[in-house]
Amino acid sequence: MEKLDDRLRAVASFVPAGARVADVGSDHAYLAMYLFTDGGADFVIATDKNEGPCEAARATLRSAGLLEKIPVRCGDGLMALEPGEVDYVCIAGMGGELIAHILNAAPSVFGRLKRVVLQPMNDAPMLRAWLYKNGWHVADESLAEVDGRLYEIIAAEPGTEAVPEPVLLELGPVLCSRKPELYTRHVEERIAKYQRILDGLRRSGHPDIERIREIGAKIREMEGKQW
Repeated sequence: MEKLDDRLRAVASFVPAGARVADVGSDHAYLAMYLFTDGGADFVIATDKNEGPCEAARATLRSAGLLEKIPVRCGDGLMALEPGEVDYVCIAGMGGELIAHILNAAPSVFGRLKRVVLQPMNDAPMLRAWLYKNGWHVADESLAEVDGRLYEIIAAEPGTEAVPEPVLLELGPVLCSRKPELYTRHVEERIAKYQRILDGLRRSGHPDIERIREIGAKIREMEGKQW
């Protein structure tokens, strides 16, 4: 599928063949269609909160002759799904805080899933911490680049595990372990982000010494995970 970029292909790669899966926040349903036609999923639902994207999804599926095979539902997050109806959920292109809210808002659905595949646009460390706090853990991760921007893809599964140290939540525990192709750049971008924060604190007329020490320590920890 030409319309599926590397970011969404990376999301799809974490959904096994034979899955029953929902693409939450489906927009034009490109990911949902790919999961059904190329990913070997047995059952796919496309959902979105607003009618506009739902109609766009229907148009995409109608033109591909798949509207009867991939239902489109308008509903708020996981609340558009019935408990046990799917085993896998993909949520891509939203903020990490919103993703956590969506998962938390429908415990009867979330609690019966085998895996969630998440691609946060920001706040990935917070999302990882939230998953561990709520009885899930990071089972797999990858990085994708589209138009010069890096994206983190997190595959999480239920099961209580020890919470990784903060630097691993920041960079991704599986990413740190496997160091995939884009990993060094991923770490460098994180370090650069905190270096900008540190520089701003130091230029302040009333610098927060404790915060400066905290950010400096964080940078040194990430430098230690760089290679």
